[in-house]
Amino acid sequence: MDEIAAFLSRCFTQAPWCYLAWPAVAMLVGTLIGSFSKRDAAQLAIVPRTGPGLVGLVTSPFVHAGFAHLAANLPPFLVLGVLVLRHGESRFPLVALAIALGEGGLLWLFGRRAAHVGMSGVIFGFFGWLIAVAWFTRTTPDLLVAGGVLLVYGGMLAGLAPARKGTSWEGHLFGLIAGIGTAWCQYRL
Repeated sequence: MDEIAAFLSRCFTQAPWCYLAWPAVAMLVGTLIGSFSKRDAAQLAIVPRTGPGLVGLVTSPFVHAGFAHLAANLPPFLVLGVLVLRHGESRFPLVALAIALGEGGLLWLFGRRAAHVGMSGVIFGFFGWLIAVAWFTRTTPDLLVAGGVLLVYGGMLAGLAPARKGTSWEGHLFGLIAGIGTAWCQYRL
């Protein structure tokens, strides 16, 4: 039992793992909020071109429509987050923040009028960042990671199509753009 407590203590207090552990807990809390009160969840969402919708730039990635939505977002967030972390624990918060704010800002400016919630925009951003970094650096480790990411998560690109009602395909698209743009700024400017 002491080993489990020590492990959890490290996950929540030591970098780099705290960069993934705290958002994962926030996602669980946001899902609970969404499960108990749709109205409260909507107040934490990005609602394009509204003043109150700006709150969602900070809160919406952590709010999910239900446990199925959380189950779809949490594993790729953790896996792709670990792959982003391989580029350095000091870089991760900047990459994650740039992607989240870039995706959220684009969504607030150009998204359809709806309450947009979930971590999928950031996940698409991590995906785009990893692929773009491989393109810009052309190093063997980055190319292998990008190949693996495309193989395992390439199917999520279908989420860019506006095919399913209730899915924020705009958040997915703007997340991908924000991820590629973040990598471009880091490696080309």
